[in-house]
Amino acid sequence: MITALRHVSIDNLEVKLEIKLMRGNSVIMDGLTADLLRAISSSGSILASAKLLGIPYAKAWRMITSLERRIGGKVIKPRRGGAGGGGAELTEIGVKLMNFFEEMEERFGINKLFRFGGVERADLVVMGSHDLLLEGILGGLRGKGISVEAHWIGSCGGLLSLSLGEADIAGIHLLDSRSMDYNVPFVRELFPMGVALFRGYEREIGWAYRDRFSIDELISGKLRLANRNKGSGTRILIDRILSELGGRASVRGYRSEYFTHSSACEAVARGRADVTMTIRPSAESFSLRFSAIGWERYDFAVKEEILEKE
Repeated sequence: MITALRHVSIDNLEVKLEIKLMRGNSVIMDGLTADLLRAISSSGSILASAKLLGIPYAKAWRMITSLERRIGGKVIKPRRGGAGGGGAELTEIGVKLMNFFEEMEERFGINKLFRFGGVERADLVVMGSHDLLLEGILGGLRGKGISVEAHWIGSCGGLLSLSLGEADIAGIHLLDSRSMDYNVPFVRELFPMGVALFRGYEREIGWAYRDRFSIDELISGKLRLANRNKGSGTRILIDRILSELGGRASVRGYRSEYFTHSSACEAVARGRADVTMTIRPSAESFSLRFSAIGWERYDFAVKEEILEKE
């Protein structure tokens, strides 16, 4: 062993310092998150920033929401420009975090040079809740030579992206607990003008599982849940059902987050979880059993300005 070590060279090793903002043992912000804030500050767009950094748009959103949760405040806000969106900009808290991080980089001699150039935008950008039929429609548009981007970040994320000017269309299925109406109350409240709601179609939703399922077994912790991402219409429905039954805290897998129906069903099919909530076609595509709980509306919130495009 000693002989082997004599032939090991350490001449080419380098020391790399990395700044992390901590609170106790928890990381509040790392270098990639700081780069994302810098990119948003420069480009005015989360979508463009994600492309510039080479990360998925959904991951950029997760980084932002995670940072806001840890810091206890908003770090981005819509830039003035109304419901069509003037883009995104950092809040006062976001600017302070970015500046403090850069001060620490300078103090420890970590120099970064960023050049944020322009990013080409697709002809059509669709965000929101994952839907298999919509995926097929978008595939047909791509086949006709139309450049299309789709980012499955949940219904709430889709509406927020619409307000930031990131998305042209948001696919949503949000149930208002007061009126028991889907989608209309949310669009009316968030977009008094500039956004139209197009009625889409109904989807059958329920529990998908391999062998057996009962809500009592889920609440008691005998079954593991493949949960959906925060802000998705399916997650909101799951939370509502579990809250009514008073069993959210005891559910195994509650903290998991799957961003598409397909990924959640795959987790169940491969044994990483026992049950998930999904739409019937997704459950059937993975040969899972399906216990329906009802029908929901999947609609489209659309920026009115794109309706004038050919």
